Amino acid sequence: MQLFKLEKCLLNVIFLATIIFFNTCDYAACLESAKKIKELGYPLMTYQVWTADKYLLGLERIPHSKHRNESIGKPVLLLHGLYLSSAIFTINNSSLSFVLSDAGFDVWLFNARGVGLSRKLSIYKKPGLQPKMNSISWDFSFHEMGVYDMTTAIDFILKSTGHSKLDVVGYSLGTTISLACLSDRPEYNSKINKLVLMAPTSRLKSSGMPINIFKQFSKIVNIFLDRINFFPYTNDPDTTYRLIRRMCTNQSAFKYCRQFIDFAQGIILPMNNDTILDIVSEFPQPMSSKTLKHMLQLLTSGRFGHYDYGPYGNMLHYHTKTAPDYDLSKITAPTYIIYSKNDSLVHPKDVKWLITQLPNIKDVHYIEKIPFGHFSFSLSPIMKEVVNMYITNKLLDNDLE
Repeated sequence: MQLFKLEKCLLNVIFLATIIFFNTCDYAACLESAKKIKELGYPLMTYQVWTADKYLLGLERIPHSKHRNESIGKPVLLLHGLYLSSAIFTINNSSLSFVLSDAGFDVWLFNARGVGLSRKLSIYKKPGLQPKMNSISWDFSFHEMGVYDMTTAIDFILKSTGHSKLDVVGYSLGTTISLACLSDRPEYNSKINKLVLMAPTSRLKSSGMPINIFKQFSKIVNIFLDRINFFPYTNDPDTTYRLIRRMCTNQSAFKYCRQFIDFAQGIILPMNNDTILDIVSEFPQPMSSKTLKHMLQLLTSGRFGHYDYGPYGNMLHYHTKTAPDYDLSKITAPTYIIYSKNDSLVHPKDVKWLITQLPNIKDVHYIEKIPFGHFSFSLSPIMKEVVNMYITNKLLDNDLE
């Protein structure tokens, strides 16, 4: 009993630290994609579409640049990371959505079930009502985000635009979603012109600090996650976000918010204050406990496998006692990999393993000589020069068309 109390206390400390730093968004005033897109003068369209398993998804779209004529170019779908929404691609003028838009692309912003615009559509049924986070089922992991959400978004975009193919860019969890989708629904490879994977997250065998903390205390973390449907857990996220946003905007407390970002990615990086406040205003979006447990399984097993339900549950789901690995050899879409030497969350060793598993690698961009951590792909002041222009140039290249 005393041991259990100690474990519970330790777990509460770990997750309380996460809540204190990351639960920082007043939904009405946070960094919503729509708000930022309008502020920067870009055109905006929004859509809602149902998945086959009855989840409501919200998509934002920048059909053309504010600097160009109104002709609409090739569609590209951007997939966000863990605890994030599409807003991660709209931080500032250097963000990927705007760089691609200025290059002539028709930019579509994905929000997985339960986050960003999808969360707003799902839990705010009527204006003025309190949000009901348990009004939707949270019985899903990144697997369902891939085989249902991503496929639904692809089909909707192609139908809406009249194109037969689109480009896909995934970041962090967005790459995991892509890998799950294209290995289990291989017919969708033919609908992708180019697949770009930034900080690709597959197996997590070599990951370093700080996520190794969760690996060391995986049993405690699983006990905690078994008791809740989603995390951060709150009936009214907006009230919580308002309270803690004030903490991070306080001058004396701001340095601790900055230090937590550095700790979370395992490296100290240059970042302006406005960017820090923007990200703490949108992170974290609620994430299902099943997704977090699935990620923890990748971390502890060193494999890139389907969700492990245990021997009996695996027999029901997969007809085998062991959850099968994703068959990455089925991902035939032309693939471009971007990763960094200083990414402690997605270690280069794991990315190199992934590269050996994918059959149609077209190019690999390894960021070795400059400090560039996991969050740098979307927050660094030099992200445009280091990654976003590389992505844009590769997508503009007509060598595969």
